[in-house]
Amino acid sequence: MGFGASLAFLAIGAVLAFAVKWDVPGIDLQMIGWILMAVGAVGALLTGLYTRRPHAEDTVETIEPDVMYTVDPPAQPHVVQETVRETEVAPTVRPSERHVYVQEESTTPIKRDGV
Repeated sequence: MGFGASLAFLAIGAVLAFAVKWDVPGIDLQMIGWILMAVGAVGALLTGLYTRRPHAEDTVETIEPDVMYTVDPPAQPHVVQETVRETEVAPTVRPSERHVYVQEESTTPIKRDGV
């Protein structure tokens, strides 16, 4: 129950206990008012206890140490010895390219008539 509900119980209980002079057969409105005021007071007390801010002696502040960065010396390059195999790669034609690779079978120039 929050502070608002506790104040509402206190207010309704005070009205029933002090302001109402109406007699209902079999019901004591003044006693119900006192009960509602007690419920409101207990609710406000419990709400205050459970929602209070922690005091300075209840909190512990932790301080983290400063982080120190160091620079390591440069590492030696890692060399891997691999054997290279020679393979023949056939040229490929891609539709996005504007030129076409042509592999000529002979290296002799083509002779033209009249030139």
